[in-house]
Amino acid sequence: MGPGDPAARQLALGIRATAHRHFDRHVVPRVAAHWPALFTQPFYEKLRIGACDLYASAPYTAFFCAPRRPPLVRLVTGLGDSLPLSIAALAMIGRGAMGVLGRVAYREEHRRIALVAAFIVVVDHVFDHCMSDPPEERERRLLGVLRGTAPPTSPELALVASLARGMAEGLDARDRVVFEAAMDQVYGWIRAEVRAMLGEPDPSGMGHRLAGVQGTIDGLLFPVARYGGEGTRRWMVDVSLFVQIADDWLDADADLASDRTTPVLTGEWTLQDVEASWRRSVAGLEQLLRDVGLDSPRYVRFVREAYVLMMGDVIGAMAQRPDA
Repeated sequence: MGPGDPAARQLALGIRATAHRHFDRHVVPRVAAHWPALFTQPFYEKLRIGACDLYASAPYTAFFCAPRRPPLVRLVTGLGDSLPLSIAALAMIGRGAMGVLGRVAYREEHRRIALVAAFIVVVDHVFDHCMSDPPEERERRLLGVLRGTAPPTSPELALVASLARGMAEGLDARDRVVFEAAMDQVYGWIRAEVRAMLGEPDPSGMGHRLAGVQGTIDGLLFPVARYGGEGTRRWMVDVSLFVQIADDWLDADADLASDRTTPVLTGEWTLQDVEASWRRSVAGLEQLLRDVGLDSPRYVRFVREAYVLMMGDVIGAMAQRPDA
């Protein structure tokens, strides 16, 4: 992956500070109301890392690189692209701008990013670790809670339901269409997890992982979908696929001890695939910037180096995370 340029660190810190602020504002009260015991469990730290440091960073990056950026974001990014400043200076300005925008503008976008990032981590954990039913029954119960056709029967499912309701609050007609399409992908992800647990073959050779990649990305994209385009989605898919491949490599020993086959264990995903997927995500970010006119070599390098730093930190945290 490479070490990244430490001069860009302040931008990464600014994005994470905003993500953590809105996690505390919008997710923590829901945990306290529905699953307070979570605060004392190792999974809570994994939730914060996954939601704030990993998943929230993708829609924030896409927000600042989108073709239809809102006026304040367009002003900040345009200045960064045009001013002849060092990476360190750009990073400090970027952190300051992120802090201001995180407090005074785009309230609904911040709220939805925090909720959907937490939702993805919680749903995955609840399905794998908090339900002991046979796979088909897990699917039935979880989809019933998500669709509002069945009441949650545990604190864990109550938190899932609360996060899903929060994501759907206040949507206008256009955003609701995007949200419902994203939830359809989430439902497909859950079904794919069931097929994997049942040992059904996946013709793609990806161990039913692709549905999870698509469900994750469409969920993360919906808070900023009105600003993005197909290029934004392609880049986010590349990021999600890299994280999935890397995650399977990090979990290879644990998966080997379980009854689930993964593309790493079958040899479908090699270490070379980890590297190739990483390089594709970096190149995709650079192209995304150029496509929206943020194309000065200095600015492209600045954003790339901040991304490398953030993702390097995430992979390090994933490698040391609690198992539960």
